[in-house]
Amino acid sequence: MLEVSDSLLGVGLAVVGALAFAGQFLCVRLGTDEGEVGDAVLVVLLCNVALVAAPTLVLYPPPYTSLFTPVSFASFAAAGILGMFVARLLMFESIQRIGASLTSPVIASNVLFATIFAVVLLDERLTAVHFAGIVLIVVGLAVVSWETAASTNGGQSIRETGAPLVLPLAAAVCIGLEPIFVSVGLAAGTAILPGLTVMAGTATVGFATYLVATRSVRRIPLRTASMAWYLAAGLSTTIGFVAYFAALEVAPVVLVMPLLQLTPLLVAGLSVAFLPRRLERVTWRVGASAFVVVVGATAVSLSG
Repeated sequence: MLEVSDSLLGVGLAVVGALAFAGQFLCVRLGTDEGEVGDAVLVVLLCNVALVAAPTLVLYPPPYTSLFTPVSFASFAAAGILGMFVARLLMFESIQRIGASLTSPVIASNVLFATIFAVVLLDERLTAVHFAGIVLIVVGLAVVSWETAASTNGGQSIRETGAPLVLPLAAAVCIGLEPIFVSVGLAAGTAILPGLTVMAGTATVGFATYLVATRSVRRIPLRTASMAWYLAAGLSTTIGFVAYFAALEVAPVVLVMPLLQLTPLLVAGLSVAFLPRRLERVTWRVGASAFVVVVGATAVSLSG
């Protein structure tokens, strides 16, 4: 009975995580309609830090240095730089340029890159199910590429047409590397909540340094509609991360991962329901590509 209740809790948490990550895409799309991507990244990161640091300080007694080893701290810091800073900057820029419904299936391909990294770096074997999932992901990405080309101006070269997909693909590569570092950090004995705090804090410091280095520091307009969407995106991402990791704590991967991979389909459906057509053009090909990528990503995740 206890195992059944844990599984149901895990399913519920995974669904909450998928919905929260989908909500992030929509909030960023709405916020960057009139706002700036840099503002969105900074506000979301600050929300992440505030929302995970507070419970960490309450739940874990000082000295807080005892929560980490040098290896775990460095691992979570690397995961923060790659997954929360670099990937998020690229992903938000992609959402602004080509839309949430086209960006999310490409981002879901991160499991493909995670598999490649695991095979190369961790000596894992590539199974037949892995290969089948990878084929489906590639097919889904091909459809996304076709749809992206159809939505851009005619007369462009193949190189110009494929350029918009470089941003989400690069973000997917960074997100694919993130779990490698998180796994190392968890194996070194650090709990996920302190680890998330280090990830968010390091990402925020890294992005602030990037703004200073590129001389992009400016005052964020606080009283705008965009700010409300950025704050909502920050809340959504934090809920998504916490729900995702909490689901894995109480339920098996075979229950959690298929539900989490539903994010692209949720983004497509929510875009149709809530986003104006001038912002998001969701065609049957976009929905089909999202479905194919979801199936492929689930196959890769479950065989990993």
